[in-house]
Amino acid sequence: MEPTETLLDSRARRVERAPKFDDLIRTLLPTSGRLSLGDLIGSGGMGSVTAAREQGLERTVALKQLADEHRENPTLVASLIREARVTARLEHPCVVPIYEIGVREYDHVYYTMKRIEGDTLSSVVRRSALAERTRAELLDLVDAIVRICGAVAAAHDIGYVHCDIKPQNIMLGRFGAVYLMDWGGAQPFGKAREEARRSREAAVLGGKRIVVRTPAFMAPEQAVRAKVTPATDIFLLGGVLYYVATGCAPYSGAGSVENMRSRAKAGSFQPPSVRDPSIEPALEAIILRAMAFDPEDRYPSAQALADALKAYSRGSGWEFPIRTYEPGEVIIQEGEVAETAYVIIDGSCEVSRVGDDGGEQRLRVMDAGEVFGETAIFAGVRRTATVRALEPTKVGVITRDLFERDVARWNPWMARFVETLAKRLAAD
Repeated sequence: MEPTETLLDSRARRVERAPKFDDLIRTLLPTSGRLSLGDLIGSGGMGSVTAAREQGLERTVALKQLADEHRENPTLVASLIREARVTARLEHPCVVPIYEIGVREYDHVYYTMKRIEGDTLSSVVRRSALAERTRAELLDLVDAIVRICGAVAAAHDIGYVHCDIKPQNIMLGRFGAVYLMDWGGAQPFGKAREEARRSREAAVLGGKRIVVRTPAFMAPEQAVRAKVTPATDIFLLGGVLYYVATGCAPYSGAGSVENMRSRAKAGSFQPPSVRDPSIEPALEAIILRAMAFDPEDRYPSAQALADALKAYSRGSGWEFPIRTYEPGEVIIQEGEVAETAYVIIDGSCEVSRVGDDGGEQRLRVMDAGEVFGETAIFAGVRRTATVRALEPTKVGVITRDLFERDVARWNPWMARFVETLAKRLAAD
């Protein structure tokens, strides 16, 4: 007969194993002392971030908590909890993951998050010499801001405005990671604002919130304490671009905080090209639109700003003067010497030249996207044909100075190649 085991036998054996099993659980998954604090990572006026060892998962995390003197301040405690909750809802690669929120000894409210190793954008820009920076290095920083735009768009999608986007709150981590930090001052808008008013937190605190803004970067509406909207974050992103392009905050040099606030109220800052004349016009145009005084004049969304920056990075952001010609109007004249080329933006043109019999010969018709007069930029030769507008036509004007400023500065080898090619074509 096969041996059998009764239900009573099975229970008895489990009871015998229980002490060893409990020891195992207590050893591997401690219920007390789960977090072991380590070195201080950073601190501010209201709290600190400390490295901590999470015993259960055996990993190092960052623990954020209020300073001792603030741990019983209801408004600050609620702000810390709100920061953790808003950040946790933002499931985006450029937002730091939140692991847990809780209360430690002595009623210390805290939350833990992924520990980020890297540098702030501000420290990276401060260490670089702008005059020696290559275009590739600039585009790396622009790409980082494009990715931050994605995090901002994600926040706007759930109804929150960050309100304190600045170089110090952008972390450049290892392996190309980029993070937008410090969501403690995030403000709800639209439907999220109404939900916040009806929340348990509002019932306890009466709707009190911490208002966060940085004078050197703040938007005009923040300076006058008006309602913030997604357009506020667009302005702040423009301020970060301003800093990357010039190495200065928009209101730096204003002196006191009150002077910064006065300038912010008026939207008064030096154009980027005043601080750095070598800035590309296309990049400056993006910055100035993002930082327009009227929120309605800014980019309509963080994604729209990101798209403009992507176009700039690809080179399609190269901007030049625009001229409009009426039908029959001559754009270039055969035989003249000039240093200007053109690209047709809209409309069409007729190309002609004087034939052997002295009459005008029509050669071809050019449409939008075609370029003419290009050899004149480098070779200084006489025009070999006349170009007239066939209809209302808009053209972009490219001069040698513009080419050298926007191409040669960033890629002198390519500029040399194009110049040599143009001269050889002219010689033929």
